Amino acid sequence: MNRRAFLKTAAAFTAAGAGGFWSSFIEPRWLDITHIQVPMANLPLKFRGFRIAFLTDIHLGPFVTESWVENAVTLVNSMKIDLVALGGDYVMHSADYIEPCMRILADLTPPSCAVLGNHDHWEDAELTQTLLHDLAGSEVLRNRGTWITRGDDSIRIWGVGDLWEDEQLLDGCRPEQYSGPVILITHNPDFAEEIPEGTADLVLAGHTHGGQIVLPLVGAPILPSYYGQKYRSGTVWNGKTMVYVSRGIGVGSPPVRLNCRPELAVLELCSAN
Repeated sequence: MNRRAFLKTAAAFTAAGAGGFWSSFIEPRWLDITHIQVPMANLPLKFRGFRIAFLTDIHLGPFVTESWVENAVTLVNSMKIDLVALGGDYVMHSADYIEPCMRILADLTPPSCAVLGNHDHWEDAELTQTLLHDLAGSEVLRNRGTWITRGDDSIRIWGVGDLWEDEQLLDGCRPEQYSGPVILITHNPDFAEEIPEGTADLVLAGHTHGGQIVLPLVGAPILPSYYGQKYRSGTVWNGKTMVYVSRGIGVGSPPVRLNCRPELAVLELCSAN
């Protein structure tokens, strides 16, 4: 091998090694706090400026440590947050991680609402639901809703079961004669394609992890969605409602991220009138 060929080969190996180190050890531990303003029609006066922290795809397990989740909870508690929406997939690979995860989430100071994801069903859906309520103090919205009230004003929060592993019911999501905002939490963003127009003003979803690896001009080579890159991450208008897809704070397998930092999303409601 001549000197030029040797230098090219060495540079290629160095770049590959650096890229592997970055995607394995740097970017997965570089949390992005995303701030989004959400215009809503008929938003009650007392809910203008209402802030929701969307925490999803934690995946506590072999690749995500308790200290990483504790850090995310500490960040949420340090901000002015009115409600935490928990988007499912709390653990990965073993039900043994469920209780430790819920003990960490119990330290959240704002109130929280939660749905389940596909990994929660693969590990233990009933235990996850029980400990979300009894240990973490979260209101589990599994095909049901709740009202958030401020004085005489209120908004509606609804959650559905996981698209892959559970049923999804919307009866009661938007009650008759109610013209205020409805926020729908679903683990899988593909469900946003199935809801009737006018059902929800905002859909919060995770599941895709943003693809974890995003390539220039290509997008994410692997994305668990039937709709290609559409629901990879960020704000999507699908013709019926606004969808916000979080990249999540954890990782799946393989445990790498490239051009796709983990995300804690903070959504602030504002009036569109």
